[in-house]
Amino acid sequence: MEKSLADATRRLIEDASQPPPIGIGKLLRRSHLAFSKILRDRLKEHDVSFSEFVHLERLWYDDGLNQTELSRRVGVETASSTAVLNALEKRRYIRRERDERDRRNVRVFLEPAGAELEAMLLECAAGINAMARQGLTKADVAEFFRIMSVIATNLETAGRGADARPPAKATPAKASRSKRAGA
Repeated sequence: MEKSLADATRRLIEDASQPPPIGIGKLLRRSHLAFSKILRDRLKEHDVSFSEFVHLERLWYDDGLNQTELSRRVGVETASSTAVLNALEKRRYIRRERDERDRRNVRVFLEPAGAELEAMLLECAAGINAMARQGLTKADVAEFFRIMSVIATNLETAGRGADARPPAKATPAKASRSKRAGA
């Protein structure tokens, strides 16, 4: 009994020295949740929600997008975007106007109050990025971005209908027969 208990204890200690196996998705989710929580807390200090920030950020770079395109670029359904834009419009951060060339389209423009938030809110996000990079060299960060770009491309390609499953490992038939014959 002592031997098996000692063996079990040794295995636990050995296993504890190794990082637990974790999938890429789980690690990304954990990082995203931590990053988002800090950003949400910082944005709350400026009375801006995370969703509002995402919409404003896109408009700081692409002011005057139509509402459908803005929704697509921030990655949310048009209906969800409408609620966010209603809140931003109520606080006079944006205004919506019918497109003169196509009255079916509604364009979204920053108001001065929305434009004034840019430096302050981007500084919040930059500060969190700096926290995330602590202990990393410039080369580490460059390699991280390279690897994440490959992962994103792989998953985007898979999401467009390519087979997301890894190829099945083929076992050579001759090798299998040889092993059986020699055994």
